[in-house]
Amino acid sequence: MAVIQINVLGTSFALRAEEELPYLEKIRDYYKNVCDEIQKNDGIQDQKQTAVLAGILIADELFKEKQKAIEAKDSVQKERDKSDPLADMEADRLTKKMIEKIDQALK
Repeated sequence: MAVIQINVLGTSFALRAEEELPYLEKIRDYYKNVCDEIQKNDGIQDQKQTAVLAGILIADELFKEKQKAIEAKDSVQKERDKSDPLADMEADRLTKKMIEKIDQALK
């Protein structure tokens, strides 16, 4: 368990989470970068609007990655239907590895 100080968009607070501090710092820094890009590129200065838009953009990224994983799994399943048992085992291994990487990235 770690505690991290968050200072973003004029708000400051401490966050306690089960994850390790380096991971929490990556998440905080990523969010801050998204907010900075929104303010820089879109000219939005309202902090609430920036926070909401950042959340929407990050949710969009998450859904796109989940969709890619689903499509990859479906593609593997279609190939499995046409392939031999050894290829099926390799496809399963690769699919599981991809899903694990996505899950880790989302954590």
